[in-house]
Amino acid sequence: MDYDDEIINNVRICSIISLSPERFQADMRHVDIGDGVQLSAIAWGGPVALETEPLLARYLVTAPLAGEITIGSGEDNVVADTEHAAIIDPRAKTEQRWSTDAAAIWLHLSRECVENEARHLLRAQERSVTLPPRRPVRFSPTIELTHGAAQRWHATLRRLVDLLDDYEPGRIPPHRLAVLRRDVTAGLLRAAWRSRPDH
Repeated sequence: MDYDDEIINNVRICSIISLSPERFQADMRHVDIGDGVQLSAIAWGGPVALETEPLLARYLVTAPLAGEITIGSGEDNVVADTEHAAIIDPRAKTEQRWSTDAAAIWLHLSRECVENEARHLLRAQERSVTLPPRRPVRFSPTIELTHGAAQRWHATLRRLVDLLDDYEPGRIPPHRLAVLRRDVTAGLLRAAWRSRPDH
C-alpha cells in the first residue's frame, strides 16, 4: 500500500493534536482499488485527538489493528478496537481520540457504491427482476467483529488488505479484485445496515 499524503484531505481532517508530541510520527498508506472503494492504513505513533468534517460523499469504516479509538459522531459515541469497527456517516462531524498504540484500516466507500450494492441486495431479498430505486443507506455506528456477518465481513477486509500488501492493484487479476471489492461492500451491508424497508 503506497504512501499517499492526501489521506488527510480525503478524510477531511480539520484538526490533529498530538497528546504526546515526542511520540508523534504518522505512518499513512493509501490505495484506490476503483469503483468507489479505497483503503488506508494509518498510525500516528502516539496518542492524538483529531476532528473531521462531514465526508459528504463517502462512508468511512474504522477497523483498528491495535489499540483503541474513541469516536464522537453526532449523537453517537463509540469505541473502536480490534473487536469493534466504527462506521462514520457521510453527514457527521467527528471528534476522535486515538490511544498510544492505535493503528487502523480505514475503508472508504462512496455513497454511490454502497447505495448501488444495497439495490442488488434488496432485489435478491425481494426476488425481483428489476432493481429498486437508489435510496440513502444508514449503518449502525459500530459493529462487533467477533461473530456472524460482521466476523465474515472482517475476514474479507483482512483478505483484501493482505492482497494489497503483497501486490500492486494493477498486478491483481481484475476479476479477483472485483469480487473482493464487492464482497467487502455487500458484507458491510449485511453486517451493519439498519434502515432496510423491512426493518
